[in-house]
Amino acid sequence: SDMSVPDEQLDAAMAMYDAGLAEHGLESVIFGHIGDNHVHVNILPHDMVEYARGKELYLCWAREIVKMGGSVSAEHGIGKLKVPFLEMMYGPRAIDEMRALKRLFDPDGVLNPGVMFTS
Repeated sequence: SDMSVPDEQLDAAMAMYDAGLAEHGLESVIFGHIGDNHVHVNILPHDMVEYARGKELYLCWAREIVKMGGSVSAEHGIGKLKVPFLEMMYGPRAIDEMRALKRLFDPDGVLNPGVMFTS
């Protein structure tokens, strides 16, 4: 993960990570930037069943992090995998505005084609 939270939410976020991992029976390594409330929770699945549980858990965490006033992408950007989380963070209107800016600055779609806004 690459999520961050406001100072007052760090304890809650860490408790959420620990509880989710325990509840889903998943192994992980947690490391990162505790000083700015931004840790990486790397889930270590042993098989595809655990991988699927980890993806489901990640989505739950992302929703909760946004509710806490945090970010689903603190350091490494959105990329292809986190595009669905953008609307979760900013809402449909902001996404439409981002898409319009993309069309304005890249009318031919040559910059990062198909990465974030495909339409």
